[in-house]
Amino acid sequence: MNFILDTCTINNLLQVDLFLEDNECFLEYNYLQRIQKKFSIKIPPKIYEELKNTFSKNLNTGNEKKFIQNYISRYICNYVDSVDESDFESSLNFIKVTHPKYVNEDNGELHLAAYALYLNRYQDTLAFQTHFITDDDEAIDDFKGTFKLNFLGDILTTIDLLLLMSIYGIISFLEVLDFALNLKRQYSQVYNKLINEIKVLQKKELTPQESGLLSRIYNNANDFNLEALEVDKNHKIFVKIKQKNRNIENLIGEFLTEDFKKVKILEKKISEIKSQYWDLSKV
Repeated sequence: MNFILDTCTINNLLQVDLFLEDNECFLEYNYLQRIQKKFSIKIPPKIYEELKNTFSKNLNTGNEKKFIQNYISRYICNYVDSVDESDFESSLNFIKVTHPKYVNEDNGELHLAAYALYLNRYQDTLAFQTHFITDDDEAIDDFKGTFKLNFLGDILTTIDLLLLMSIYGIISFLEVLDFALNLKRQYSQVYNKLINEIKVLQKKELTPQESGLLSRIYNNANDFNLEALEVDKNHKIFVKIKQKNRNIENLIGEFLTEDFKKVKILEKKISEIKSQYWDLSKV
């Protein structure tokens, strides 16, 4: 079974799993290597190019950037398939003809759709054996018909991939839910800034009331409890807190008004998993 991953999926699997402790970086679960031991991860050259250009987008420190850059150079390069250029170009042209909006495009999702067709038609990959992993809703809508009609495989989200890993015993069901929560935080542009600002504030001299409210703000931001966070922001004690740090009010305001489209989609997915996904604890 082949898994072809888009750039954002690879970045998320690395960045959500990345920990920095005492200036040392490590991956807690190393999802990609676990997947590769059981299945086959393959990517066309375009995805590798995009990775090298985008991997540092959500990373905060030089150590993190260096660690991920080295990981990509050492491990991800092994997933790159040296395609037959003529055959791949044939597949790429077919996808462009059948999807006119991509005629002038040259992005990773387009290349992955063409790569799935290339594997099936030119590399003798069996039907339904190539699965496209992406969280890009537009790409899912654009290419799901092509995958179905050409018997290529399925288009799955990152969470779908991890659920499949849990079925095979590669990770636990609880680890899937933990990843989903961390991915939700990753989708927020403001979350990390707000959490870091709160941590800085907590090191200052605070009254018990200020410390208690700041802890509530931290927990509500961490859980994406926006209604409770709005209440915290209007609390009379908050006036004293923002006098100690003028950024905190602006960051909370940005967090409350942020576009959480992807977060909401993920929350719906988490809710469906908790209610409908088979797990031994529910039997």
